[in-house]
Amino acid sequence: MKHIAIIIFMSFCFFACSSGGENVVPVVKSPPPVAANLSLPANGTVCLEGQSVSMSYSEVSFSWSVAKDTDSYDIIVTNLLNFIISTKTVNGDKTTMTLNKGVPYSWQIISKSNKVKETAASSVWKFYLAGDGASTYAPFPATAISPVSGSSQNAMGGKVNLTWAGSDPDSKTLTYEIFLDTDASKVSNRTVASLKSTTASLSVNVNPVSTYYWCIKTSDGTQSSYSMVYGFRTN
Repeated sequence: MKHIAIIIFMSFCFFACSSGGENVVPVVKSPPPVAANLSLPANGTVCLEGQSVSMSYSEVSFSWSVAKDTDSYDIIVTNLLNFIISTKTVNGDKTTMTLNKGVPYSWQIISKSNKVKETAASSVWKFYLAGDGASTYAPFPATAISPVSGSSQNAMGGKVNLTWAGSDPDSKTLTYEIFLDTDASKVSNRTVASLKSTTASLSVNVNPVSTYYWCIKTSDGTQSSYSMVYGFRTN
């Protein structure tokens, strides 16, 4: 009987201690950062002077809005002639960078948080940094829209539709030439015959199960620019 009483007592203590349960604190995930809104240099700015620091370079000021849930920002500036990318991490909403004169650039801000891995990307803006004596400017290098570089495409009737975005700081009339081939070196060196278009799209003939490379030449009647080389696969 003594043993039975002990067992009953221990069972009572167990249920008494467990009846209230433990207070579980819910895990609240920190929100991801929000994309910043770009301010300056304004999109499409022509003849941006900057602060000249030498015959070849100017210091350019960049600013953007403070983004919610953001601890720092990466500014990404791309030279659109050679596609060299410069990056800088900033804690505030403005910074400066020293860049080559007489060159078109694009820039973007990436919002980052110390609490989460997610980031947020702003829109991409373009500007021309003034060069000494420059009065007219070549078109901004075009940007591919479709196919997305590295994607796979179903060739409908042996064709794929290429689309892109082109712009010019001082001309509204643009023409394009597309360099397309399965050999990337022929496209980058532009040794393959080009396909001409007066609009920012073109349907091209392709073979199945192949990798294609393409780039875009944009002309305003006086000057020209070339995009980077993009690639896609056909199924």
